[in-house]
Amino acid sequence: MVTTEYPHGQDFPILRIETPLCSAEISLYGGHILQWTPTGQLPVIFMSPQAVFKQGKALRGGIPICWPWFSKNTEDATLPSHGVARTALWQHAKTEELEDGTLRIVLALPPTQELMPSGALIIELGTELVISLLTMDVQRTMPFSAAMHTYFAVSDYETVAVTGLEECAFTEYADDAVPHCEDPLIPTGHIDRIYHPVPEEQLITIHDPAWERSINIYRAGSASAVVWNPGEKLAAEMGDLGAAASRGFLAVETTAVPAENLMLRCGEAHRLTTRIQVVSIR
Repeated sequence: MVTTEYPHGQDFPILRIETPLCSAEISLYGGHILQWTPTGQLPVIFMSPQAVFKQGKALRGGIPICWPWFSKNTEDATLPSHGVARTALWQHAKTEELEDGTLRIVLALPPTQELMPSGALIIELGTELVISLLTMDVQRTMPFSAAMHTYFAVSDYETVAVTGLEECAFTEYADDAVPHCEDPLIPTGHIDRIYHPVPEEQLITIHDPAWERSINIYRAGSASAVVWNPGEKLAAEMGDLGAAASRGFLAVETTAVPAENLMLRCGEAHRLTTRIQVVSIR
């Protein structure tokens, strides 16, 4: 069952999903998945309790969509960082139930500016979460980058481990980065890494023994990944997060970062996909 509610006002429609397989919430503002919980499991997606629903501001937590560029726009520095999708109102275009009970929801984003491509999100909600970000109707040759900035809910950020990135080169962007255990990666404090290149077939896994589960992250259309947490000190300065909340998530992002040097030409399309699977380790 899918219902539309407005707990944050008429400008912020929320799709609430309840099926035998899972529950979920999607904000049409930002095309933003706020929550996904397979039946009988703990929440998989972290949403900041301090998130602010305000026009022009990206939501803190969930799965923000960075599109059609990641970080700063390389052609026009006056455009918003991480693109226009996070603060645009997406259209609920279609809902259908698949044979296995998975619910497929399609969101559409028409061009928001002249010569901007159109976008679509195909979201499959069931025992797994599959998200495909489609870039279409490209009208000119343009540099392209994107990200699904997924905040994964964890028992304690500094006790989980990440595998699958051990052999991949990375650039650390945290000014106050401290040494982290690397094999496997066990973060502590501020971490802000872009891993590139990361083979598309590489499985990335978050191991969370306290919650007796692992989270597998599969990617397609992606040659990179981002691992991020601000750490308690920086999070304390973020009005929509806070120090205590920072320990409840680790962001592991499926990305196509600028270093991949992707160029989309007129008439071309791109599909970026992430598939999230929860595995019990009891």
